[in-house]
Amino acid sequence: MADIYTPEWYEEVRDAMNARVATMKNLPAGALQIKIEIYGDGASPYVAEGSERHFLVSIEDGHCAWYREVEGDDPAVKLDYRFRGPATAFDGIAAGLQDPIDAALHGTVKVRGDMRFLMRQAEHVKVLLEAYANGVQTSWPLGRPPYAADREEAVRA
Repeated sequence: MADIYTPEWYEEVRDAMNARVATMKNLPAGALQIKIEIYGDGASPYVAEGSERHFLVSIEDGHCAWYREVEGDDPAVKLDYRFRGPATAFDGIAAGLQDPIDAALHGTVKVRGDMRFLMRQAEHVKVLLEAYANGVQTSWPLGRPPYAADREEAVRA
C-alpha cells in the first residue's frame, strides 16, 4: 500500500489503469498527454494552501505509459488535456469519496481539451478514472478525506 502522491503510488495507479483496460476493445490509437494540476485549498494536508502540485500522464494506444509528478509547465510538452482543481477534490476522488465525472460536470475540476473526443471515449475514460479512484489501496499518512474543513463546509451548506 503506497502513500498518496508518491512515485510508488503513481506506479500502482498506472498498473491499475493498465489492468483495467487490458481486456477492452477499440482503445483509442495514438498518444495523449494529460496534465493534472492540484492546488492547495487550505483543507488538504497534501498540498499546502497557495501551492500546487503538477502531474503528467501519458496514454499510448489506450494504456498508461507513465504517470509522474513534474515541476510547473514545460513548453516542450504538448498537452491534449488539462485537469485543474482543489486538492480536496482530487484527494476525495483518490479516496473513492467523490465521483470524478460529477466533479468535472459541476466545475469543481476544470477540464480543458477536446471534449468531443472524451465523450466518444467515455467507456475508456470511465475505466481510467475508476482505476485512479478505486484501483489501488492508498495509505494516507497525513490523514484521509473527508477533512475537518470539508465536514464543516457541508454542515454550513
